[in-house]
Amino acid sequence: MSIQEEGRTGTEERPVEQPQEVETPQTTTPLPPEQPVRQAVQPPQYPPYARQNYYPGPGQQPYYGPYYGPPYAPPHRKRLVWPWIVLTVFLVFTFTWLGGLAIGNVGFNFSGYTNGVTETPRHFAVSATPTVVINNDIGSIHVRSGGAESIVTIQATKYAGFGGNVNNVQVNYTQESAANTVIVNVNRTANATFFSSLKVDFEVTVPNNSALEIKTTTGGLDVSGVSGQMSLQSNTGSVDVRDGVLSPGSSLNSNTGSITFNGSISKTGSYRFTTNTGSINVTLPASSVFHLDASTDTGSITSDFPGVDLQHTNFTGATAHSDVGNAPQATITMTTNTGSISLHES
Repeated sequence: MSIQEEGRTGTEERPVEQPQEVETPQTTTPLPPEQPVRQAVQPPQYPPYARQNYYPGPGQQPYYGPYYGPPYAPPHRKRLVWPWIVLTVFLVFTFTWLGGLAIGNVGFNFSGYTNGVTETPRHFAVSATPTVVINNDIGSIHVRSGGAESIVTIQATKYAGFGGNVNNVQVNYTQESAANTVIVNVNRTANATFFSSLKVDFEVTVPNNSALEIKTTTGGLDVSGVSGQMSLQSNTGSVDVRDGVLSPGSSLNSNTGSITFNGSISKTGSYRFTTNTGSINVTLPASSVFHLDASTDTGSITSDFPGVDLQHTNFTGATAHSDVGNAPQATITMTTNTGSISLHES
């Protein structure tokens, strides 16, 4: 190599070395915590007028709850009104009718019986063992023994409630001398109203031995010291007979009320003590001889007489079918649907 080439070689420009950059540590910014990915759920079925939010883009729409435009209320189900109207009218009519009937029958009103008129006693001469017939609708009837005197005495007292007129009820008397019978009937010329009511109470005196046929729709019946055949009936009220002897074929009956008898019966014949709702209490001498048929659907049966066979056919009722004494020829029937039956020795 020549010197010229060496000089040229020594004078060739060398590439300038670039200063090396010193890497400085960079500040690391921590990444935010990973956000949970909100999962899309299937929208439930909502009532009409509800809709989900809409988000643009492909794929399934995420569901975050219903969107309601106006406030949502479930559709109002219209109730039928006419059945309630019919029921209300029926109840008002029923209670008004029953209230008027009860007040008219029982004689209750806001002022009670505001006026009453006691009629002059009526006297009827009779022969031995007369028959007295009384048909009353509202009112009590009291019958007493007048002894051996052959006179029937009847006194009526008429009552009227507020706004009522005692002249709207009439008491009619009839004597059938050939049949030895006195008949009394109560007739109304005007019906009882809600505010007015009418009733007639009777005080009756008869000979010791008399046959009685007495009926009242609403009111009590009581007989004391009379012996004979009796047919006593009250639809709503008690029937009470004391200190007498019943003849064959006698019956004491009430629809709603108690039956009480304290006396004697003849040695033969049938005797009935019945009520639908109420107790039956019969007291007879210990020496009485009879066959007993007693039953109650709801209640108990008790007897002081020995040998009475009591049977409980169910949890609520009882029956008794027995002979009391030797070879009985009289039959006593005691029946109630709801009530107790008691047979006592005197």
